[in-house]
Amino acid sequence: MRYLLTFFLLFNLAAGYAAGVTPVEMDEDEDLFVSEKLRLVISLDMTALSKLSSEKGVPILLMFASEDCHYCKRLETEVLGPMRLAGIDPQRVILRKVMMDKYDTLRDFSGRERNAEDFAIDRGVEVVPTLQLVDATGKELVPKIIGYQTPGLYDNYLEKAIDVSQALLKKE
Repeated sequence: MRYLLTFFLLFNLAAGYAAGVTPVEMDEDEDLFVSEKLRLVISLDMTALSKLSSEKGVPILLMFASEDCHYCKRLETEVLGPMRLAGIDPQRVILRKVMMDKYDTLRDFSGRERNAEDFAIDRGVEVVPTLQLVDATGKELVPKIIGYQTPGLYDNYLEKAIDVSQALLKKE
């Protein structure tokens, strides 16, 4: 596993920054940041996401990424961006991005302040990109979606994971 992770990280570094993403800007809400190109929100307060998830009755989709991850940028551009533009958020899921290489302090689901990398590690995230569908308490609803290697199948797989997550929330 360690060799695979090392290869993955080296491959990402070698791939470069081909898929440019617009810089992050401040939104009206002072703890929410928005990528103008994709309108993916980076939230520093998971308790605010919990409240929104509870109110709307939808799961939270956490995207764990890093700045130098070529696959993260491709995932945003090729899958999450089009899904967002098609109206996926917030009717079916609340989509949030957690940048692991930013040493920002965030508030986790239990209200504790911590850095984003520790938050991701505690959630079992070892490589980026990783997508995790959770409920309002931060409990994982379906297994994590790790990596981005089959673009043609990825969006269908993600749609099914969102559907299953929604069904699980309705049972609760």
